[in-house]
Amino acid sequence: MAIRYHLFVTIDNPSQLAIKGDVIPSATRRLSGEPGSTDGLIEISLVGHDHRYVCRIDGSGPVPRLVELRMVSPDDAAEIDPASVRQIPVRRLANAAARFIRSREQPFSTEIFGGYTDELRPDYEPRRRVLDDVHYRKVADLLITGRECGFPPREFAAERLNASLPTVDRWTRESKRRGFLRRDWNKNAETAAQREARLEREQWM
Repeated sequence: MAIRYHLFVTIDNPSQLAIKGDVIPSATRRLSGEPGSTDGLIEISLVGHDHRYVCRIDGSGPVPRLVELRMVSPDDAAEIDPASVRQIPVRRLANAAARFIRSREQPFSTEIFGGYTDELRPDYEPRRRVLDDVHYRKVADLLITGRECGFPPREFAAERLNASLPTVDRWTRESKRRGFLRRDWNKNAETAAQREARLEREQWM
């Protein structure tokens, strides 16, 4: 059985957690092939996408590669048109399939999540010029993760985002404004286990 440690971010409004394009972990499943292997098909759903994605990956290289992809319409109303094809996040699907295999199917694997961003956006890479909701959710994730692991949160986030402390402070304020971080996040005594149980109940309400 896979061993997984979850460190989740506490947010003021759980409904703000989901961002269009996020992976829906509860909807990810294997359709064929041997569990724990890259042989076979993995089905992935994304927030705000009308279609499901059925993927097969190659895991022989340093990063997973998408080698087969099908788009599945839930009903005849969801047409596969040029716009829906253009919005396919190839790297996210490949990384999500690899994460599913590694964390849920491979025995004795250890998967450490730094927060929701790592699980919902496995293709996320910090980019200074892209300061969107995904970025500010990641800032919140890192601050909470640093605190949970016993590190100074600001320094922990700054090192991983390659940013100065004043920049992290500015991003922290914006993360609070967008609802990804509680105003009193550094004083909140809620444990990771309590947070995980609460967010799993509320995430899709």
